[in-house]
Amino acid sequence: MVSRKKRANSVGQTPSNPESSSTNPALTDRVSYAILLASICGLAFFLRLVNVLQTFEVPTLIQLLGDAKGYFDWAIRISDGDWYGSETFYQAPLYPYFLAVLIAVFGPSITLIRVVQMLLGVAGVALIGLSGRKLFSEKVGLVSALMLAIYPPAIYYDGIIQKASLATFLLCVLVTACVYLQCEMRRRYAVLAGISLGLLVLTRENSLLWTPLIPLWILFGIGETKWRGWILVACFACGLASIVVPVAARNASLGGEWSPTTFQAGPNFYIGNNLQASGIYVPLVAGHETPMHERADAQRLAEQAVGRELSSREVSQFWMSRAWEETRQAPGRWLQLMVAKTFMVFNRYEVPDVESMYVFREYSFPLQLSRIWHFGILCPLGIWGLIVSRGDWRRLWLHYLLLLSMIAAVVLFFILGRYRNPVAILFVPFAAAGAVDLYQRLREQQWRSIGAAGVVLALSAAFCNITVYEERSLQASCYMNMGIAASKAGDLPTGIRLLKKAIAEFPEMAEGYVNLGRAYMMSQQPGRAAQCFQNALILDPRLVGVHLQLGEAFELSGMRQQAIKQYQRALAFDPNDLRASEALNRLR
Repeated sequence: MVSRKKRANSVGQTPSNPESSSTNPALTDRVSYAILLASICGLAFFLRLVNVLQTFEVPTLIQLLGDAKGYFDWAIRISDGDWYGSETFYQAPLYPYFLAVLIAVFGPSITLIRVVQMLLGVAGVALIGLSGRKLFSEKVGLVSALMLAIYPPAIYYDGIIQKASLATFLLCVLVTACVYLQCEMRRRYAVLAGISLGLLVLTRENSLLWTPLIPLWILFGIGETKWRGWILVACFACGLASIVVPVAARNASLGGEWSPTTFQAGPNFYIGNNLQASGIYVPLVAGHETPMHERADAQRLAEQAVGRELSSREVSQFWMSRAWEETRQAPGRWLQLMVAKTFMVFNRYEVPDVESMYVFREYSFPLQLSRIWHFGILCPLGIWGLIVSRGDWRRLWLHYLLLLSMIAAVVLFFILGRYRNPVAILFVPFAAAGAVDLYQRLREQQWRSIGAAGVVLALSAAFCNITVYEERSLQASCYMNMGIAASKAGDLPTGIRLLKKAIAEFPEMAEGYVNLGRAYMMSQQPGRAAQCFQNALILDPRLVGVHLQLGEAFELSGMRQQAIKQYQRALAFDPNDLRASEALNRLR
């Protein structure tokens, strides 16, 4: 068991009769701990550096897609002088501004951004090690740092253009600030907690749920005198306000409405809770998964439904209301969806967005560790750590609430691996405490308690490792995205190879055939392109624009009548299709 007594002995308190600094046991322990923690940070640096070097030529890092492209393009505009912007924030703004600073100083280098994120990841390892030491013991602190240092999803997110790396670092700062505030009651830690939470809110909006928790914890959980507790709350509030108030004022100046973060909650809540929701991301308009479409689609559809122009807040409120309306129509189905999403949050699988860790690990040796060290192992150890630390709940209840509220925030919307990653970070100290406790029980041969631990671990591992996703289709989509990126970058042989791999992974994916057809057209192989477009239409006759592309493939192949027929079908779908009209006039 992890006891408070052991923790008190581990934080390096000065003995009542200290000797000289050279023979001070507490000082020696601190130096030894620092060396061991630095060694683990060195391992974290090495693994992340190897990952960056081995994935240097991954197509989606050469030709950015999806959110990564949206963030990078936004950062370029900012670094070119558009620091204030012209409209309210729809996506969390801190990460693009973080990229903009790097671009302004060092230039638009994807590799340099990845190296900086890698260094943030190493700093997060050090912080989680310090937090684990303060919360439990030196052993738990070192095991916490080691777990995060070699945790493949953390290595992966540090190496791609996504805000998950910055969010992980800020979360580690927040947790460390709260732990040190609890132990030392100093105002600077309260200010740091406020600043780090404010920055985290601007990176991961659902952390806004934590803003009332920390003041309540300061007042009722730390055990400080009432007046000093209020001073610490004021310090925390000042730190938080220094970050979020300027952003809220900026949004108000541009949109007439105050918001400390973004106006994206409503559309995201609808995506995660509508009648057709599956628990993962599906865009409001099929094929419009990119940031440049998300905001425009949400506003256009809302204004069409209401019949007037809407402000950003009104658009968000429209989608939130529609989600609750559809929930009331089928409450039983919504409850089933909540249960399914709960299984998804605790599942071993890292749900991909545009890119997948499981595709990247084909390039990266450090990511191969995901075959043995993943959330499906971390979570059961974390659950055991929560159980063995339950006697110390008065000291740990803030960390319980941070974990539970983040799980709830993810379940209420939709599941992506990078959205679930904060849950993993919050689990790490408890997983380390659970692992250390198991080791101690084994050393002491406490077979009965080991048997109880084995039951808990086996049940939770079974819960976390069952298959709940159609993993083949998700994997195929990521291969397809890599093929698209390679093709756009001009590497058509690689693009075609990856697109074929996507189809082999999931032959039912019509979009894979469409994109393979486009790659064949770019490589001057219209005959093969035509076959791909035909296969796509067999799988999904409703695909928009494919008849036009099939007509162009037939025309280039010299099949005039077949081309005319496809152009006519394209016009039947969309009478305003100028390319199809021009092609018909040309052929006639």
